[in-house]
Amino acid sequence: MKFIADRNLGKLTKWLRVLGYDTVFYRENIDRDFLRTGEKEKRIVLTRRRDMARRNFSGRMVIIYHDRVYDQIQELREKASLDLNARNLFTICLECNQPLQPISKENTADKVPPYVYQTQDTFLTCPECGKIYWPGTHKENILRQLKDRNLFHRP
Repeated sequence: MKFIADRNLGKLTKWLRVLGYDTVFYRENIDRDFLRTGEKEKRIVLTRRRDMARRNFSGRMVIIYHDRVYDQIQELREKASLDLNARNLFTICLECNQPLQPISKENTADKVPPYVYQTQDTFLTCPECGKIYWPGTHKENILRQLKDRNLFHRP
C-alpha cells in the first residue's frame, strides 16, 4: 500500500513513513497533476480537500476529515484498511521516503553522537540522504502512543 498526500497532511505523511508506508508528500497545488501522479504511481491519494471527491478520478482517493494525526490514522484504518505492524516501524526514511538499509556499526562511528555509538549496536541508513537511524527510545515511545490510543486493534 502506497500513498500520496497533499500539502495539508504533512504530519500524517511523516507518521505513515514512521509506520513503514511509502508516502509521497506532494508540495505543489492540489489539482489534476496531483491526481495524475497518484494514479500513475498506483498510490492512494490522501487529501483534506473535500471538493476533490467530485473530480473524475479512476484511482483510489481518501478524503481525510479529522484534524489530529492519531484520528487521521484511525480514519485510514477504517477507509483504506491500513494495517499497523510494529515490525514495520522505522523502515522508511522520514525525510526521503526511501527504504532504510542496514549499516555496520563501524561505518557510523563519525556519523552519530559518541553516546549513541557506545550504547547502540543496530543502525540503519537512508541510501538517498545518508541519514542514520538507530532504535533508541523512539520506537518504544511510538508503540506506547499507538497502543494507548488503541490503534493496533481493529475498530
